[in-house]
Amino acid sequence: MYQAFREMPTLLKFITAHALVCFVFFLAVVIPGIPITVNGEVMESSELWSRGLGFPTAAVGLAMPVVGVLILKRWQYSRQLYALSLVSVLVAPYLVWQQLVLALFGVVLSCVIISYLFINRKAGAYFSS
Repeated sequence: MYQAFREMPTLLKFITAHALVCFVFFLAVVIPGIPITVNGEVMESSELWSRGLGFPTAAVGLAMPVVGVLILKRWQYSRQLYALSLVSVLVAPYLVWQQLVLALFGVVLSCVIISYLFINRKAGAYFSS
């Protein structure tokens, strides 16, 4: 997998590393004392669970690293799975919380990243090799 990471274009390396580092979200939910920021508010494990954010945060903390590993393994549907995960994290919560400006920002950012994954020749060459 290290060789696959070395062969990636720079931006794809960043995207993959970001997906792998999201494991911190899972740790923040299951280990007390690791704070994360949600909507500008610093929360720890017990507060995340009491507000109903424990399960979604844990899901993101497990799903994104799995997607990162699938990108490293060049699984044929890893880009689609990353796109779905990205939209579910950057858009869906803000629509539920009715924060339309942040949802719009998430849509734009998601579109830019997804466009890179599917249109960029270097990224496409990585996945086709």
